[in-house]
Amino acid sequence: MLRNRLPRCERRSLPRRLKAEIILRQDGRCVDCGTRLIMGFFTFDHRPALALRAEEADANDPERLAAICWTCDQQKTPRDLKEIARAKRLARKHQDFVERQAEKQPGRRLPSSSQWRKLEHFVGNRLGPLGHREDH
Repeated sequence: MLRNRLPRCERRSLPRRLKAEIILRQDGRCVDCGTRLIMGFFTFDHRPALALRAEEADANDPERLAAICWTCDQQKTPRDLKEIARAKRLARKHQDFVERQAEKQPGRRLPSSSQWRKLEHFVGNRLGPLGHREDH
């Protein structure tokens, strides 16, 4: 069964104290471009995006949060979406691989396509055109 989404960390609201700590840590500036942050015109960004984190990770880890201006947020969001889509593609590909491995039977491996053709040619020559065994 394919999973349609990655397991991801759940978003939670940020406490005011945590927001204040982040802004003070950054000296009131955008972490990306360095401009002064104006109240109401910035956002708190999860780095890496929550969709790329493990389920058990803390969404409000202060080391993984940054305050950025709206301009930087508008530029960063498309990059995040591309990275999330890439991670989902890789997860689906891995899931397909895991399913194929589960169906695999222990023992001798299957012949390659060239080995299979040689085998068919050998058996076809031995049986003859009507499928009857020819005595040599």
